[in-house]
Amino acid sequence: MRGIWRHASLFEGLDRPELSLGEGDTPLEPLDALAAELGLESLHLKREDRNPGGSHKDRGLLYQVAALPGTGSTLVISSSGNAAASGAAACRAAGHRLLAFVSPATNPSKLARIEAAGGLLLSCPKPINFARYAARVFGLRSLRGTADPLASIGYRSLAGELVPARPDAVLTFSSSGVSLTGMADGFDRLGAAPALWAVQSGLCLGIARALQPDLPDDPASPAGRLGVRNPPGAAALAERLVATGGGAVAVSGAEVASGSDQLRGLGVDASPEGAAVLAAVCRLAGAGRLSGRVVAVVTGRSHPELDPAPEMPSVETYLAVRAYLEQLGLEPLS
Repeated sequence: MRGIWRHASLFEGLDRPELSLGEGDTPLEPLDALAAELGLESLHLKREDRNPGGSHKDRGLLYQVAALPGTGSTLVISSSGNAAASGAAACRAAGHRLLAFVSPATNPSKLARIEAAGGLLLSCPKPINFARYAARVFGLRSLRGTADPLASIGYRSLAGELVPARPDAVLTFSSSGVSLTGMADGFDRLGAAPALWAVQSGLCLGIARALQPDLPDDPASPAGRLGVRNPPGAAALAERLVATGGGAVAVSGAEVASGSDQLRGLGVDASPEGAAVLAAVCRLAGAGRLSGRVVAVVTGRSHPELDPAPEMPSVETYLAVRAYLEQLGLEPLS
C-alpha cells in the first residue's frame, strides 16, 4: 500500500491505492541537542517538505481529487501556491485539469511548479472571489480547502504516521485550519491525544485571534502572507485545540527569521511557515508550555524567488473570467 492509502481505514470508505503522487511516509528527524537545550524529552521534525510537491498539501489534495467520480473534469482552486501545485499533480494523475486562480504576488517558483504539474494559471487581483465565481457560474468543483468538506480528510494520514512516535504535542503552521482539523480527526480516530498547536504569523492570524483578539497583523513576517486571514470555524477549532491541551500561537517576523537560521544550520531548507513552527516550539518550551515528546511539522520547503514567473493570462473583472473560461470550451450554467 502506498502513500496516504496506507491509512485508508481513517478515511470515509475511500481507498484508491492505484492513485498516488508518492506522497506521505515523510521522515521524522530527531533534534536531540535542541531538545536537551529546551528541556524536552525529544523533539522531532516531521519533514512534510519531502513530499513530491514540496508540502503537506499533497495529502489533502490527492484525497479530494481521488474522491471525484470519472475523469475529464475541469476543477478550480484559488491558492498561494502549494495547494495548486499539489492539486494540479493530483488532477493530472486522475485525468482531470485544474484552473488555478493566483495572486500576482505569488512566488514565481511556485507558479512554475503549478505549471510544470499541468495546472492552468490565471492571475487576478481577487483569486478567492474569482475562483468562487467560476465555480458557481460554470458549475465547476472547487478544491479550495475551506469550500470543500472533503478537504481535511487526506491529512488524517499525517496523524497515522505520527501515532507510533507517541507525541505529547504536535505543532503545525495553519492559516485555514483545514490540515490541522484533518490531523485532529485522525488522532481522535486512532485514540491518541497529543496537545495540538496551530502556529500562525503575518496576516493570517484568525485562529490565534480567536484566543487573543487583540493580536496585531505583522506585515513584515515572511510567513502567512497569502493564506486565509479569517477562516470559517476559527473559534470552534481554537476551542478544540485548547481542549487537547494545546492552542494557537502567533509568532513574529523576527522569530520566523530566527527559526529559519536554526533550520538552515541543521541543513533543512524549509519555508517560512516551517521556520515559524520551530520558533513556536522554542517560545512555548521556554515558557514551560511544552514538555515530553514534541513533533514540529515542517509543512513545506523553501521556494526562493529565483525562477522567472511563467507566462500566464491575467484578468481584472468577472466578465473577463467568464470570457476566458468560455475560450477553454466551458459553458456557463445560464
